[in-house]
Amino acid sequence: MKPLSSWREMSPGQRFDFGTLALGEAEIIEYARKFDPQPFHTDPEAARQAPLFNGLVASGLHTMGACFGRIMGSGLFVEVSLGGSRIDTRWPAALRPDEEIRVEGEVLAAEAHRKRPGMGVVTMRYTGTRIADGMVVITMEGTHFLKE
Repeated sequence: MKPLSSWREMSPGQRFDFGTLALGEAEIIEYARKFDPQPFHTDPEAARQAPLFNGLVASGLHTMGACFGRIMGSGLFVEVSLGGSRIDTRWPAALRPDEEIRVEGEVLAAEAHRKRPGMGVVTMRYTGTRIADGMVVITMEGTHFLKE
């Protein structure tokens, strides 16, 4: 993906495809043991008894981090990123081991920062969609501060 050279290259409605990712069972368990130790993330047998999931699922935080890693790793923002101020996240469906999702982004707004010349504020919506059935497993709406 070609890196942005200015926030001004972003416009509402613009879309980006950040590719696909999948999280394996061992990876899900390792992450959860360290950062989200709930049985439906760490123990396949206990997860089968969990009424909401009926099996092992990735931590939503792990899914978010993996998607964000894919987005930042794409190189799109590498030359212009100055950080961000929020990411509002929803997990409408669980992500199970080895399920592949496609990560996409859409520009919702792009405008000059009101107080800081040479900086733009870009609001993005990111979506992770399960390839097998088209089910959205994560949405993230966030604000990026980008150089001019």
